[in-house]
Amino acid sequence: MSVYDKAVQLQNRARLIAAGAVGEKEAARVLGRTKELRASLVDLGNQVEISRTLEGLEAAHRPDLSSIDTARTAFMRKAANGLPSDTVFNTARKKVQEITDRLKADNNAAWSAWAAAQTADLPLARIPMLAANERVKARSRQVELQQAANRKGGVTKADITLFTSTYAALAESLHGKSEPPRELLDLLERLEKRPGPTLHDVTDEDIALLREFEMDLHITLQRTGA
Repeated sequence: MSVYDKAVQLQNRARLIAAGAVGEKEAARVLGRTKELRASLVDLGNQVEISRTLEGLEAAHRPDLSSIDTARTAFMRKAANGLPSDTVFNTARKKVQEITDRLKADNNAAWSAWAAAQTADLPLARIPMLAANERVKARSRQVELQQAANRKGGVTKADITLFTSTYAALAESLHGKSEPPRELLDLLERLEKRPGPTLHDVTDEDIALLREFEMDLHITLQRTGA
């Protein structure tokens, strides 16, 4: 029997006590504490699912979940005779939270490293070589990848699903496409240097090249000095 099942069993037992008008206050206490414990267990379950999803992607090793069994055994032993005290509930919730926090930190670290490596493998330099409508889709997918890989608050299963599906679509659109011309790459590298070149240093040919591949949409101008 899992900790979650035990919590449900305790909740049912508390309801029976309340129904018989015996220990109504005690029953209300256990009902409330059980609800809190179940909420903590839901959070833990979510992190376990994320851990297993990352393992399936070979983004992380199999998580060590032995501490969950240890916590479950301790709770069931203390709850075997009658309704558990607040101390028993507090200890169980604290342990569940510790395990949840550890798994969440491990999941986020593994996800960040894996997502960054996957994105780095994409030949994003080929995007300018796509047709105009495909370039728009590719840029949008690139943004979606970045957002899913760097979600504040930690990775979710939805983020993983979004990333993997978007990655597959973007990789397919770039597969087999030629690399952009060397002169375009050299120009982009020159524009990205700091301090950047002035408009005086950019030729009409440079601007025409940027516009040909719609890279002018991603270049901004800023006035310096008085």
